[in-house]
Amino acid sequence: MEAQGTRNPEGKSHQFVETVKKAQSGDKASMEDILSLFSVDIEYLSKFIMLPREEAIQTLKIELINIVYQDL
Repeated sequence: MEAQGTRNPEGKSHQFVETVKKAQSGDKASMEDILSLFSVDIEYLSKFIMLPREEAIQTLKIELINIVYQDL
């Protein structure tokens, strides 16, 4: 029997894929959603890059954007 409150990762995964597709087609709001989704991870990872904090964050955001557009 499934526990109550079990997440539906398949539904979230599908929603994320749709957001990525929209971002790839030029939807700026979708790209903002993706950047927002990863903002906590970007903040955390920026601590390990030997650059000023804001520059590290900007670099990580640029790389994430490149990854999204890479699958075109």
